[in-house]
Amino acid sequence: MSAPVRDTSHPKSVQRVDYIDLLRGWAVIVMIETHVVNATLAEEIMSDRMFQYVRFLNGLVAPSFLFASGLAFAITARRKLPDYLSFGSPLFKQLGRLLLIAGLGYALHIPIFSLHRLLSEATDAQWQSFFQVDILQCIAVSLLMLQFLLVVLKNERLLYRFTLVLGAAIVLCTPFIWSIDFWDTVPWPAAAYLNGLRYSLFPLFPWAVFLLAGSLIGHHFSRGMTTLSALDSDAHERSMQSLLWIGGSMILLSIALEPIAGILFPEHDYWRASPSFFLLRLGLVILLCWVMHVSSRGRKTAMRPIVMLFGRESLLVYVLHLLMIYGSFGGFNFRKEVSQTFGYLEAGISACMLCLLMYAVALWWSRIKAGYPRMKTAMNMVTLALVLALFLFGEGE
Repeated sequence: MSAPVRDTSHPKSVQRVDYIDLLRGWAVIVMIETHVVNATLAEEIMSDRMFQYVRFLNGLVAPSFLFASGLAFAITARRKLPDYLSFGSPLFKQLGRLLLIAGLGYALHIPIFSLHRLLSEATDAQWQSFFQVDILQCIAVSLLMLQFLLVVLKNERLLYRFTLVLGAAIVLCTPFIWSIDFWDTVPWPAAAYLNGLRYSLFPLFPWAVFLLAGSLIGHHFSRGMTTLSALDSDAHERSMQSLLWIGGSMILLSIALEPIAGILFPEHDYWRASPSFFLLRLGLVILLCWVMHVSSRGRKTAMRPIVMLFGRESLLVYVLHLLMIYGSFGGFNFRKEVSQTFGYLEAGISACMLCLLMYAVALWWSRIKAGYPRMKTAMNMVTLALVLALFLFGEGE
C-alpha cells in the first residue's frame, strides 16, 4: 500500500501507473465491502453455499494489493536506481516509509492501548496476537527484502532472476513450512512471518510471492520504457497483451498441479497453503491487472478518478476503515454493536456508506497534500504526537 509511483515531469507520464492505481483502488473498495460483510453478516448467511463464492472473490483483495505493490516497486526502482545504489536520500525515504507501514501494521493490533498496562497486564495470547503478520507487515517486509537485495546485488537483472528463484522456492516450500508450528521454537515476532497456524493472516509463506510476482511483471514491462515515446509504443501494448497468456498459463498450471499435490507435498490446507491454489489466484490477479491496463487506456468514465483516488490513498483508507469497523470510541464498537445480525441488504448499505465516507476523507486529504504541504506535515506530526501521548500516558481500553 505504498504511495503510487508518479513522474510529474510530463502530464502524460501518469499513464505509466494508472493501471496500478486502478488495481489498488478496486482492491480498496472490495476490501471495505469484505471487512464490513465479515463483521456484520449473520453467521447463518455466511455458512450458505452462495457466500462461499463471495468469499472467493473477496479473497482476491490481498493478492491484488501485494501484486500492485510489487508493480510499483519495479517502476520506482528503475526510475531511482542510481539513487538507491549510491545510498541517496530517496533510498532512506523509501526505507522510512516501509518501516512506517510495518509499524502501522503492528499498531493496529495493540491489545491494550496503554504502554504501562500492556507491559503489566498483557497475556501470552495477547502478545502473540500483537505479533501477528497482517497485510501491512507482509507488504513492508517483502519490499524491504527486495530493497536489500537490490542494494546488495547492484543489478536489476540479477535482482529479478534471484526474485524468480526465491518466489518459486517459497511457493513450493509453503506446504512444508505450514506443517511446522514454529511458535514453540522460534521467537514469536519471527515465527509469525513463517506461517498462519496461530495468528498471522498474511505470513511471507506464501503471500510475499504475490508481491515478488508483481515486481517481476513490473520489471518486464518497464524495461527500456523510460521515455514517453517508448511508453506509447506498440511494443509496449503488445507486451501488456501477454498478461493474458501469463495469467491463463498460471490458471492452467494450477489445475494441472492439483492432482499430484498429494504426492509432492505433505497434507496441508488447500485454501491457505496449496501451491496450486496460489497459482490460481495469481493467474486471476494478473488477468485483473490486464483489465485495469485496458481500462486505463480506454474512454474515461466518472468512476475512474474515484477508483484511482482510493488507490492513491490506500494506506489512509486501510487504517481508517479498520478503526471505524473494529475500533472502540468511548465504549462504542461498531462490530460488537451489530454482532453479526445483518443480512445482505444491511451489510451492503453499510459498506456503501463507509465507502462514501472514506472517499470524502481521501479527497480531502489528497487536496491537503497537493495544496498545503506544510499543513500536511503539521497534521502528521500532531497526529503522531497525540497517538504517542495516549499510548505512553493514557489508560487505554
